[in-house]
Amino acid sequence: MLDVKRNHGTAWALVRGGNHHFRLPSSWQHSHPFSVLPVERWDSTAPRPSVTDDRVTVAGELCSPKDVLARDVPVSSLRAGDILVFELAGAYGWDISHHDFLSHPHPEHVFLVD
Repeated sequence: MLDVKRNHGTAWALVRGGNHHFRLPSSWQHSHPFSVLPVERWDSTAPRPSVTDDRVTVAGELCSPKDVLARDVPVSSLRAGDILVFELAGAYGWDISHHDFLSHPHPEHVFLVD
């Protein structure tokens, strides 16, 4: 995750990627469930942006108000640099997305085998 910030009373989590990689939430107009994987490493000398026991809206990096993956979701802790996992994405997460929007790079695909 790139950043955590607050604007007009709303906490925002800004992620690398967005609906050009995962179009399902905006096309179905829903808030997609996610989990937070904490990452302890923080290499910056700047303070680490975070929210604790708050609600967040997760937005991508596109210049579109529709680039929202989840809205007003309660989290116990969320920090810049943590990883958000959007489970239940299914085949349509990537397949229906507009992959080359503004020449953004394609995401890495990671498959976990149990």
